[in-house]
Amino acid sequence: MPYYKSPQRLEGTGPGIEFTASRPYWINSYFIPPIDAGQPISLTVLSDREGTTTVVLAYYDQARQSIVAPALVTVIFSPDEKGLAVFTKADRSGPYLLTITSYNSSYTFYLTSVWSPFYILRTLTIYAFGLLPLGLVTIYYDQIVEERERIAEEALLGIKNPR
Repeated sequence: MPYYKSPQRLEGTGPGIEFTASRPYWINSYFIPPIDAGQPISLTVLSDREGTTTVVLAYYDQARQSIVAPALVTVIFSPDEKGLAVFTKADRSGPYLLTITSYNSSYTFYLTSVWSPFYILRTLTIYAFGLLPLGLVTIYYDQIVEERERIAEEALLGIKNPR
């Protein structure tokens, strides 16, 4: 199933916190499932205030848990800019990371490309293989119990009513 890929859309809003004097900015990161090299990527970011957002979209190395240069998108909103629309192509196959930093502002983003909608299920396969032996033991035990009940019913049918 992870080899089946279809157009997907990731959207979100942020940062969802209250800004204070000691916390004037917030950084949110969004993991994008693996995208094949050459696939188109569309990214739109809209901020509620001018010049208060930075956006980075780059390839993500899961082994090192870091982004890998060069980034596909690196934008710092200018003082009169509230939005961004980028159309690019994935430069290599693999997962990507979208990082949005907002300074006393909120934002909405939309990212569209082609990836597997089943990517999130990859961790469940480990649990499924772990539960498989338990299921087999349960089925085997159920057959033993069913056979015992059948033998008990046959034995009870053979007893005559003592009246």
